[in-house]
Amino acid sequence: MKRILIVIDGSPNDADSLASARNLATLTAAQLTVAHALAPNKLLMGLGDFAFAAKESDLSPQNKAEAKAAFDAVCGDLPGARFLVYDASCESITAALGYAYDLIMVERLSNEDGPEASNLNAALFETGRLVLLVPPKARNGPIKRAAIAWNGSAQTARAIKSALPLLQIAQDIVLLTGSGAGEVAVEPLLEYLAAYDLSPNVQSYDSERLTARARGRALIAAAAQAGADILVMGAFGEGGVGALAGLGRTTRKIVTAAPMPVLLQS
Repeated sequence: MKRILIVIDGSPNDADSLASARNLATLTAAQLTVAHALAPNKLLMGLGDFAFAAKESDLSPQNKAEAKAAFDAVCGDLPGARFLVYDASCESITAALGYAYDLIMVERLSNEDGPEASNLNAALFETGRLVLLVPPKARNGPIKRAAIAWNGSAQTARAIKSALPLLQIAQDIVLLTGSGAGEVAVEPLLEYLAAYDLSPNVQSYDSERLTARARGRALIAAAAQAGADILVMGAFGEGGVGALAGLGRTTRKIVTAAPMPVLLQS
């Protein structure tokens, strides 16, 4: 993992998000790019409206100053870290630049609609890259235990492949399998992970006869009970402007409620 992108908007929680980004960049020896959206709530339709050249703007000078101050305080001395300013929305920046990074970091959503949801949709469905959803509180230190939510899907298989650089630096890994979707084979996946010198413990959790959102809650509880400080899973659904309506209900529950960072790929 060589390049990490995070887009910030000058809000009070930028410092915590940047602390999580710095920690991950340090753990993986990756270059960190912090992009500031001068128009975080403006939905720009199409890449033709994206302003690639940084320029002065009177749209949000205070937010710009606060974003730069947060970057300087948290990441100013991080080798290779850079702060870029674009006259565009978070969503537009993510969609236009995300493919050029190995990982896109996004703050955990507080609502299922609005600009936050649009930015997550752009990261998941318009870049083809792994997305790390980070909770409001900053995460520091090593990855002590990573959890993989395995359900046999192509989305989760892609997420695991993309997450290998992070799984390889985790001190321990647990493979979580739910009971509600029938028996899912784990042996081929264990063989695949063993080829990368990874040997997770397999744990099952009860998800039978649960609604989709309840399955999301059950997965969060299983990961928390396992002591996981990061969760790897597939993202299911399709992108939509300004809402998470295209995401499956289980995924929607995870992206708005998970207390630990979540690695997602569609």
